[in-house]
Amino acid sequence: MKRRTQPMIIFFISTLFYVACSKDASLIEKSFQTPKAFGVWNDFSLSEPIIVDQSGVDMQGYWPDGKISAVKEEGSEKFVLYWAENYSFRTEGNTPFPEDQIDQLRPQNRVFGVGFNQISDFTDAGSWFIGVHRLIDGRLAGFFHAESRWGSLTAFKSIGIAYSSDNGRTWTKGEKILNVNYTKPREARWSGLGDGCVVYNEDRQQFICYYSANIEGEDYKICMAASDDPYGSPDTWKKWDGRNFTIDGYDSETGIGGVDHKLAGLTSQAGANPSVMWNDFLKRWVMVYAGWNGVLYMSSSVDGITWEQPLAISKNAEETAGYPNLISEYGDLEGSKVVRLYYARNQNAAGVRQFAYRTITYNEID
Repeated sequence: MKRRTQPMIIFFISTLFYVACSKDASLIEKSFQTPKAFGVWNDFSLSEPIIVDQSGVDMQGYWPDGKISAVKEEGSEKFVLYWAENYSFRTEGNTPFPEDQIDQLRPQNRVFGVGFNQISDFTDAGSWFIGVHRLIDGRLAGFFHAESRWGSLTAFKSIGIAYSSDNGRTWTKGEKILNVNYTKPREARWSGLGDGCVVYNEDRQQFICYYSANIEGEDYKICMAASDDPYGSPDTWKKWDGRNFTIDGYDSETGIGGVDHKLAGLTSQAGANPSVMWNDFLKRWVMVYAGWNGVLYMSSSVDGITWEQPLAISKNAEETAGYPNLISEYGDLEGSKVVRLYYARNQNAAGVRQFAYRTITYNEID
């Protein structure tokens, strides 16, 4: 990653001086945690779209349909991608970029979802991976968006977690971790929460799930929940209350969770399907998500909690866009000066869409 030499030397010297003068070990540790940003999150260039060929693959014309997770294999330079659909796929390649692995989207590479882990009133209509993470015990945790239906496309949504002990080839059936404050309605209506992503926030030592839920009297807006458990286990998740994580994500005894609260910084634009990564060039978290108007929005946060006013990064007069994914040469969890933005382009009434990407290049601070 590109860095300027002179500011880093100055920072190093000032840090040594601080350490030599300080008697407080905790303050010394904090001095090393003051990173210098090399760019600004809202100062970037965006390339023209490139269309990824999806002809001949399973679910042709319906990619992307949610999150694409990129996990680097231990002891290898290879990346494993998990593609979210009502059944999720697993592919392998030398890069984390979807265009290099899309030809592996075949029925034999389905590993999760319909036909694998269907549970009545929870995952009977499918499971879409929204984040795959390697745990401290070597297993993989697969967080997923779940849908239950009434015989039509209308769905009740929730979020769950499954685990894999064989590098993502097979998974447990999964358990629920987040639910709205009511059970699945008797009559069909779009309901529940979901369409999210999960990151691990190192500074906070938490898994954080960013998801979309209906805010009463408003619309579906971005919310969040967190778990302090290193495995993201069920019954450890708390929803955001506007100031902290205090509200039950899901109570297995009652079958419901607590009330959802929107993220204050993102209230100006309702939407869903956030993709969040830490950007080492910006020293910030970056989020992109899809508005209901067919526009993609970008926001940023220093701590993953307080978010900036979202900025429109696409125009629906030129194209409609949805299901955004941020992926860099390091995968989907970390980026730098150059990041690719993958998304669904010009989806028609039948749901068929183009698979496109643009390159985001953040400008250096003068």
